[in-house]
Amino acid sequence: MANMDGWDVAFLAVAGYVALSSLVRMMIRHRDKLTARFRQEVRAEQLRKETESARQRAGRQQAA
Repeated sequence: MANMDGWDVAFLAVAGYVALSSLVRMMIRHRDKLTARFRQEVRAEQLRKETESARQRAGRQQAA
């Protein structure tokens, strides 16, 4: 490290910035995918529960 001149430090800083910004973008994309998948699963579960409760109400009305 003691033999590094200004250009070496600049290249190291740029390489570090590119690596870090790439990692952050990749993590954000992954988070967005997980969030979308989770929301889709929640919607599907809500729809399943609504359908199930509607069937139960219909069953009670027919029994009465």
